[in-house]
Amino acid sequence: MRLFKTLLILMAVASIIPTAMVGFLSVSDTRELLIRDAQELADERVQQLELKADRVLEEPTRAVVGLARIPGFYALPIREQRGYLGAILNQRREVTAITVFDANRQRIPGLQAFAVKDVPPTEIAEHEARAQALLPSLQGVRYSDVSFNRSTHQPAVTLAFPVGDPLKGYVAAEIDLGGLEQILDAEKVGSSGFAYVVDRKGRLVAGGPGLRQIATGSDVSSRPPVKHLLETWAGSPDPELSRVGNFGKGPGRVVGAYSTVPGAGWAVISEEPVELAYLQVKSMQRRILLGLLGAMAVALLLAAFFSDSLVRPIKRFKTSALEIAKGKFGIQVDLKSKNELGELAQTFNYMSQQLLAYDAENKGLYETLEEGYLETIVALANSIDSKDAYTRGHSQRVGDMAVEIGRELGMNDRELKHLRYGGILHDIGKIGIVDAILCKQARLTDDEMTVMREHPAIGDAIVEPVSFLSPVRAAVRSHHERWDGSGYPDQLKGEAIPMMARIVAVSDTFDACTSTRPYQKAMPLEQAMEIMAKLRGVGLDPNVVDALRRVVEKKGVRLEGSRHPVRLAS
Repeated sequence: MRLFKTLLILMAVASIIPTAMVGFLSVSDTRELLIRDAQELADERVQQLELKADRVLEEPTRAVVGLARIPGFYALPIREQRGYLGAILNQRREVTAITVFDANRQRIPGLQAFAVKDVPPTEIAEHEARAQALLPSLQGVRYSDVSFNRSTHQPAVTLAFPVGDPLKGYVAAEIDLGGLEQILDAEKVGSSGFAYVVDRKGRLVAGGPGLRQIATGSDVSSRPPVKHLLETWAGSPDPELSRVGNFGKGPGRVVGAYSTVPGAGWAVISEEPVELAYLQVKSMQRRILLGLLGAMAVALLLAAFFSDSLVRPIKRFKTSALEIAKGKFGIQVDLKSKNELGELAQTFNYMSQQLLAYDAENKGLYETLEEGYLETIVALANSIDSKDAYTRGHSQRVGDMAVEIGRELGMNDRELKHLRYGGILHDIGKIGIVDAILCKQARLTDDEMTVMREHPAIGDAIVEPVSFLSPVRAAVRSHHERWDGSGYPDQLKGEAIPMMARIVAVSDTFDACTSTRPYQKAMPLEQAMEIMAKLRGVGLDPNVVDALRRVVEKKGVRLEGSRHPVRLAS
């Protein structure tokens, strides 16, 4: 009984303490990770919105500024000038008004155009006033403060720029920002967050759903992210600012991010209440704690069960079981008790004898199956290679070289076996490629190459139902992926490409270089290794290419850069 209690306590302690430590570390690390992910998501969101906001201004601005590049615009007949203004208004719906001024900043009669008819005189006067305010000391393109366009019922901004060197005059245009509000409306910020745009004075340029009740041009500088932005803006000469984090105090704290739009002097801001932004963190903590309590309860029950059932003979059974696990079948447990433990010992001994017989039989069956599998695989590969005299034996050579590279990289026997199968089967998908493309004796067209590039996915679909070939699917599907991510079919990059596929890719490329093809003769080994060196770190795994080089050198081939001279193998 004392042993039972001792085992129970030891097993309980050994299971509960690590479980508690893992739970604590999981809560801490996962919390930090989720918080960081939430902030990174907010930062990425405003960066994307900043690009979209910049495009809202950039594209119509570029169209209007194009007037300055028209040769002799001010000398053209007024009819042609008006034609250019009308063309811009027709092409860029965001441009709602254009006015041309002379060098004395006076509007030129007849050179004012609006996108809508019957514009009220008050609105025309307001447009001219905003433009006139931009003209003094004007250099380059300048934007006005955001206003509300009564005709479109949308926020708008006026831009102006000089024309000619020496100065010929000025051009002013009004840009509708309705597209910016549509972008903000479409942006989802968590469950209750929103995005908006402010200017350098903390006034609202355009707001998402959360600020729809606030009018354009309203002061929103009291909002925590805007307040922090204005303070940072005031103390930094850099017009390009970007921040993400928690802003504010108390119930008004938010997870926010902002990024400036330098040309317009705006900033895109997103915010979401802290408690909602980090809701996933609290949910995760509850789940981990519940799982921890459940794991502790299960640990106590299991400790009690095993302590009661394995007290006295556990050492003998453990020792014998370990010997069987090492492959020493037939070992016997010497336990003469006539109770249930004695019967268990007899059953154990019978099992051990049976395993000894099964082991001998299975070894023979396994060797037979291995031979059959390999013959089948070789036959499948040969069915592909036989379609083209130039590729006959290609799959077998790729498999053989892949094994040698894998052995150089320290792979075990099981991995090497899978590597051989993968090399032999890597082109099995070409069964699904029509012979007109597969056997073409010239370089393939772009359309034909697109069809040919389907063979890894076809091969993967062929191999997928065969359970014993599941370890080699990676080589079949991914042997045309490139180290720099430009391969196919999945554009995997670097370490994301399975190791087996990287090895087969090197072996496949090497065989292609050293074999005669319709479009090239077999290269000398030195030239082939130069090609492999150029692909190192670009299309192929550098470590695998280095392993190939060592394999070639061990065969007695002297390569440029080798430190030890070796002779060519016979």
